[in-house]
Amino acid sequence: MQLGAISARVVLLRGRDNVARSLRRGESDRYWMSPMSIPVAQDRIGRSGEPDEASNLAALLPIGSDLKARVRILIVDDEHTLRESCASVLRQEGYDVTVSGRGQEALDLLKRRAFDIVLADLYLPQVGGLALLRAALATNRDTIVIVMTGNPSVDSSVEALRQGAFDYLPKPFSATHLQVLIGRAVHTLLVARETRDQQAELERRHVHSDKITLLGTAPAFRRAIELARKVAPTDAS
Repeated sequence: MQLGAISARVVLLRGRDNVARSLRRGESDRYWMSPMSIPVAQDRIGRSGEPDEASNLAALLPIGSDLKARVRILIVDDEHTLRESCASVLRQEGYDVTVSGRGQEALDLLKRRAFDIVLADLYLPQVGGLALLRAALATNRDTIVIVMTGNPSVDSSVEALRQGAFDYLPKPFSATHLQVLIGRAVHTLLVARETRDQQAELERRHVHSDKITLLGTAPAFRRAIELARKVAPTDAS
């Protein structure tokens, strides 16, 4: 299924997940786009022995439905068909999805509610995608922001990643491509939260240990311990 329109002939990103991955591999001068015909029920992209999107999706560890229901996703795009198509795909996956067609409305939503993932178009009227990116990260540093654009360029992808975007998603893209990307984002969230929780537990234990150490060095505590040692061998004890 091609998001944004049902067409027998579409353009899909070939050979690389997205521009961001190409940049990480030092291929900033190009990214491959290849026209291909796909039936509505198929959106596989595998070519030349490369793993297809369905394989990438299967490779992710399964995410429970109860966990998906707690993942809040905000989709911001002025193209009604595209944002509703994205929302439909992700809601069928079980995610809690909110949509917005205007940048200013999205800013207001970010102020009122915490979102785990923000999927925003780069070129929005009034308030652009980069402004939303900054606002989302300022509101919650753990928010994952994915920037979409129908006019991809190396400069815009570099700037989005520099400002903290998790990924850069050229349009059009398949439903499975979106599922894989959101799946990766959710796993990143889980790892980040688990790491933070473990760090907090280590810090808590360290503070508790410090308190015991400080207590052990206090004069009154040392006298009490010494008295207990003297009394212990007697019949009275």
